[in-house]
Amino acid sequence: MILSKKEGFFMNRMRTRKPFGFLVILVTLISMLSCVAAIPVAIKYYKDAKQTRAKAEMPAPAEKVYRTAVSMAEEKNLKILKKEDDKLYLEVTDGIQTGSLKAVATASDKTEVTITATAPSEEPKEKKKEHEKELTLRVIDRICERLEVKCTIEKQ
Repeated sequence: MILSKKEGFFMNRMRTRKPFGFLVILVTLISMLSCVAAIPVAIKYYKDAKQTRAKAEMPAPAEKVYRTAVSMAEEKNLKILKKEDDKLYLEVTDGIQTGSLKAVATASDKTEVTITATAPSEEPKEKKKEHEKELTLRVIDRICERLEVKCTIEKQ
């Protein structure tokens, strides 16, 4: 088959457009994914008279976040008071403090995590709040580390 100059030019141009188009799509996809990873997870931290709570939306499936928390509790030899796999709820104690984690899927790859902590009432109020803060923020920070997500704290 013999092509005219015009047809040959058009065919060559079409051959170079496909790889270029694929490259543009690939670069766009990579830049979008890197932007998601670069955005830090905002941890909303607040407290009331009896407990403190840390809440964050993680860019990971709810099952993965929950399994990470269960794994961490088992590694630290914490006593599991309540474990509801179907509800993605975990309650643990270290003998001094009690904490719970609830993971709720907001999308297939996003999870709202709520961690609540209480401390024994015998402790002085200032020390009790300090322990609660440490526990909620420490747990959510470790989950962020395990999932390789950067977290920032927003006090409410």
